[in-house]
Amino acid sequence: MTKAQSSWPPNTWIPPFIGLLLRLIQLQVPIVGVHSWRQADTAAMARHFAIEGTPIWMPQIDWGGASAGYVECEFPLFPYLLGQIYKIVGVHEWLGRGLAVIFSTLTIILIIRIGQHFFDPISGWWGGLFFAILPLNVYYGRTFQAESLLLLLSALSIERLIAWKRNNSLLALLTSWLTFCLACLIKVLPLIWLGIPLLVLLSQSKGLHEVSTPRRLIRNVITSLRSPWPWVYGTTTLLAGAIWYLHSYHLGQQSGFSFGFWGESSDRSSLKMLFELRLWLDLFLRIVIRNLAIIGLPLVLLGLWKSHKQEGGQVLISGLLGIFLCTAIALRASTIHEYYQLPIQLFACPLIGKGWLVLKNSQATNFIHAVFQVGSLTLLISISMIVLNFDYWAIEREQAKVWVPLAELIRKEVPANETIVSVTGSDPTLLNLARRKGWLTNANSVNKTSLKVWSNQGATKIAGSLNWEEIHIARTDEKIKDQLINILCKKKNTSSCINKQSQTYLLSIKDLIND
Repeated sequence: MTKAQSSWPPNTWIPPFIGLLLRLIQLQVPIVGVHSWRQADTAAMARHFAIEGTPIWMPQIDWGGASAGYVECEFPLFPYLLGQIYKIVGVHEWLGRGLAVIFSTLTIILIIRIGQHFFDPISGWWGGLFFAILPLNVYYGRTFQAESLLLLLSALSIERLIAWKRNNSLLALLTSWLTFCLACLIKVLPLIWLGIPLLVLLSQSKGLHEVSTPRRLIRNVITSLRSPWPWVYGTTTLLAGAIWYLHSYHLGQQSGFSFGFWGESSDRSSLKMLFELRLWLDLFLRIVIRNLAIIGLPLVLLGLWKSHKQEGGQVLISGLLGIFLCTAIALRASTIHEYYQLPIQLFACPLIGKGWLVLKNSQATNFIHAVFQVGSLTLLISISMIVLNFDYWAIEREQAKVWVPLAELIRKEVPANETIVSVTGSDPTLLNLARRKGWLTNANSVNKTSLKVWSNQGATKIAGSLNWEEIHIARTDEKIKDQLINILCKKKNTSSCINKQSQTYLLSIKDLIND
């Protein structure tokens, strides 16, 4: 390793410091906003791990009615770790965001190291800075879900495999395998988008700067498969995944609760969707704006152009191709859940750093370079802050005004051992905010018969909003709204059962049945 490769620039900690500051914004906000339903389930699992003291293989959610709420899900490593922290300091949901911030900030450091190993220290530094500032990374680097841990494990798996190739350290190889295995337990798709670049990396030379043609790359991959390491690395990961998901499947079969991995409710792709040009265009625009803040796109393309023949560049390209393949496999889920595109950052940001260095070296004078650097950084930060504020932070603030007062009222009037009915569709956010268990339903399902059923099963209160179908989806059907008012208010004055300002309600089910 050359001296330039072994030493970082003196200001290496600037990117993680900036990333940390951005991720701390609105850290204290309750779990509302974009994808709050996913965060609510993760938060509920962490809370139950702490309060119930259940083992990691018995995750629980809030929407299981009067049952224990055991659920079929991915390996719940993130909520379990947080649950152990809760046992020490108490249940405080900002700790979940804080843990995500720590994981995301550590990932910035690993992105710098990966760019340094594949290219040079300057490219690595700029790649880390972009990872720190790009809007999608900032938002999901402080949400209450496992994505920040997933990216950390994935980046560490790549970085440690590089270290093994350079130093033949068995500990580095073991760490790479363990983090790859855990990433594939947290989510299934890393088997593809992380497994492919790891295989390409495993097949390459120690230098990672050599020129390699596509034919040579394929030959090297085939040759590497003659070694036992790829097979041990891959088959043990598949075995661990099979054990967990088989257990999780049986857990879901017994409880009746699942995140929808199998069957008609699962989010999958279809042949028809693969040929919907509008869908791909919408997905591309979302990636360009939220993943790359617009100016990252030309830098990625420039980095691809300059590094596609280098072994390090080919590892990153194979990662991007793996993500594209996963997007096609789970296209419906990818269009709904934008965090499916988060892994793009692992491979795009080092390429952005490379593209930035190419532009830097092409500047005629230091003055022109300085103007370009300041202007581009200003544009990057401006775009990122605009996207973060209007697409994420503002939504959190507005939703908190509606739902947090209702959740606090539930905590005040409903004892912790009682269950409620949340009229928020399939969204468990209100249940989590109130820290109560119960049932999820939509307005169409609320009638005297269903109220009696819920009451017989133990529900004491029904809560929701006239204006919202789910926490984030506004109700537009006035007919449904009127029907709901008739059921909840009977012949009473509407103001006596509905909060006039927020249009929310918390009512006794027994009173509704007896009226």
